[in-house]
Amino acid sequence: MSVILEFLATGFLVGKLPFAPGTFGTLVGIPIVLLLYLDRNLYLLGTLISFFLGWISSEYMVQHLKEEDPEQVVIDEIVGYLMCFLFVEPTLKSLILAFVIFRVVDIFKPFPVGLFENFPGGLGVMMDDVVGGLITSVILYLLLQY
Repeated sequence: MSVILEFLATGFLVGKLPFAPGTFGTLVGIPIVLLLYLDRNLYLLGTLISFFLGWISSEYMVQHLKEEDPEQVVIDEIVGYLMCFLFVEPTLKSLILAFVIFRVVDIFKPFPVGLFENFPGGLGVMMDDVVGGLITSVILYLLLQY
């Protein structure tokens, strides 16, 4: 079970890359978005299931590594990227914009994103990226209206 949880938490081991694991983790989200968005209900269900799997696997890694937010855990970036498409459909333009905006939000953690890191354990690992993805989704929606 621990191997599966680590595999999920590290974004299919992408999080173990020696540099920019969050960026590469976000890239893993692109094919997942495209696959799930074949059906809107599948996307919503898949995003919800991914969140709970992320929470569980992140909690395992936090306890196993004894770190608050292990760098190799990138399922939070994957789920955060999935959240970017709540209000817009994935197109080449929206996929690229979402990637750039989400990475900026994830790195700089503007208010209120940073507050959610204070949640304990795996929930804290996940929630700042979920909120960052929601903010990105709103920004994308507004940008793509004009």
